[in-house]
Amino acid sequence: DSHQNPLISIIMPNYKSKKLLNSITSVLNQSYKNIELIVIDGNSGNSTIKILKNFKNKLDLWISENDRGMWDAWNKGFKLANGRFVGVVDSSNKLYPNAMEILSGYIKKNPKIDFICGTVKKDGRLYGGLQADKIYTKFNIIPSSVVGFFIKNSSLKKVGYLNLKYKIQADYDLFYRMIVKHKLKGINSK
Repeated sequence: DSHQNPLISIIMPNYKSKKLLNSITSVLNQSYKNIELIVIDGNSGNSTIKILKNFKNKLDLWISENDRGMWDAWNKGFKLANGRFVGVVDSSNKLYPNAMEILSGYIKKNPKIDFICGTVKKDGRLYGGLQADKIYTKFNIIPSSVVGFFIKNSSLKKVGYLNLKYKIQADYDLFYRMIVKHKLKGINSK
């Protein structure tokens, strides 16, 4: 039952990542199974197509075509996602085997929330989630924004997608609209 186990969409943007295989495998090996995996590849060439074709029965959707950079790839994925929650797992990152199990627990326990910021391990350091009160003073309010962030699909549609005119701060702009303009409610996972 999707209410018991909500569908979680994972967008995996990729451009010539050497770790694509590991990243896909880390999603497919999740203990939580109600996951939609969408790979958006920026036309990385034959070796990538080969990997994607090998997984074609396990991937919900993949496309490989030229795009206008990472934010464009995110937007393509966001628009294709069917999950109640949607997030991005970059093709150079790996999920711990129980990551989506933990996420689904937060979703079930907090039916009113719009987004969840997880904890991310990067270069041996742990980065915690959201510091919404710092939206006005800091650009990097969510150091883990690229990976540990999942948003309710309906809330994302309300806020709108990433604005491609911002080359670097498109994610900051999205969070600003979420927190300041739309006053979305978020929580940190521990």
